[in-house]
Amino acid sequence: MKPSTAVVIGAGNRGRLVYAHWAHAHPDRLRVVAVAEPDDVSRSAVATDHGIAPERVFRDWAECLSRPRLADVAIIATTDTLHVEPALAAIARGYDVLLEKPIAPTPAECVRVVEAAEAAGCLLQIGHVLRYTPFYEKIHEIVRSGVLGELVHVDLKEHVAQWHMTHSFVRGRFRNRSVAAPILLAKSCHDLDLLTWLVDRPALRVASFGSLSHYRPERAPAGAPLRCSDGCPVQASCPHDAVAFYTGPEDAIARVWPWCDVSPDPSRAARRRALETDRYGRCVFHCDNDVLDHQVVALEFEGGVTASFGLHGLAANEQRTIRLTGTRGELRGLLDGGIIEVSRAGALGVDRSELEGSVFGHFGGDPGLMAHFSELLQSGSRAVRASGRAALESHLIGFAAERARETGQVVAMQRFRAGAYAEAGLAPR
Repeated sequence: MKPSTAVVIGAGNRGRLVYAHWAHAHPDRLRVVAVAEPDDVSRSAVATDHGIAPERVFRDWAECLSRPRLADVAIIATTDTLHVEPALAAIARGYDVLLEKPIAPTPAECVRVVEAAEAAGCLLQIGHVLRYTPFYEKIHEIVRSGVLGELVHVDLKEHVAQWHMTHSFVRGRFRNRSVAAPILLAKSCHDLDLLTWLVDRPALRVASFGSLSHYRPERAPAGAPLRCSDGCPVQASCPHDAVAFYTGPEDAIARVWPWCDVSPDPSRAARRRALETDRYGRCVFHCDNDVLDHQVVALEFEGGVTASFGLHGLAANEQRTIRLTGTRGELRGLLDGGIIEVSRAGALGVDRSELEGSVFGHFGGDPGLMAHFSELLQSGSRAVRASGRAALESHLIGFAAERARETGQVVAMQRFRAGAYAEAGLAPR
């Protein structure tokens, strides 16, 4: 069978280093035949890596998608706030679409993209990679087996390491609402997606609380300059020191994320120079960030199932945890470590599983999603596990949670869904 073909729109971390990289490693299943990317270095790298003809290399996605269809699928991995227009253009041009999460920065735009894909009959695969990890696949299997009985409560937590929080959501490209969706969508839509997948019934009500409490100007140490390289008096003891974090690794390590965001040249000298002018060299207490550094969400689903989700960006280490309570047992899990424990009511001991996995590649989720998507493309199946329709519910929950936090009120999901559809100019499903 001939491999499917793809155009990559947005050749940054996800587009180039995850999706296109998978295609490069599996040329019998997927080939990248065109690229659209405004950054000269990234665009040239993808063109060279995949042997793309010059007439199929574009600076602008609009130019690329104005042409007759160049491939089977459009992989859209532009920045958060720039997903909608290329997605709609690709759908209109007849592409199947792999769309990086979040779908869009507003509820109505999410609705528009999903409805457009379904009306066109195209595949819409959302980048919810955690559904494709062996860890969460195993948990989903356990829930569906009935071992836990009827699901009563789900509790998920995402502990974002301080280095990740400061890199992406304080200094970096997701630092405020002008360039990114709320953190529940920019970071934790994975977790909200897992909630909807595991509970498998509509949400009824959502409440939320959270704030930006730590990464604020008034929390800056006395005498802290705007940049870490400008002689900070507490540099030696500051856990957020940009110089130590970004210039510490050897050059070989600095070729990968997050260090590659600082400089395409991985040498220490280049990284140090970049910190003197780039956003990543700024003091975390003197940035233009407005992203919450901790938030909780409480949900009620049909049938009385309750759920809670907690996010904080002050963790010492990255970790996701899960606890499921059913009428016949409980499940506890640690993603980093692959540990799943199941306890049954009235039985001694626990059933323990340990699944191998690495934080690189989202614990197998990145290659898992790409393998699943390529199988769909080649088989003609439309059974997308993380489809646009499935992802829409978790996205709307995220936006509803933000409204609940901002207003201090519990949000009714049926009304919220109807409002999103009305704003999109469509009748609700």
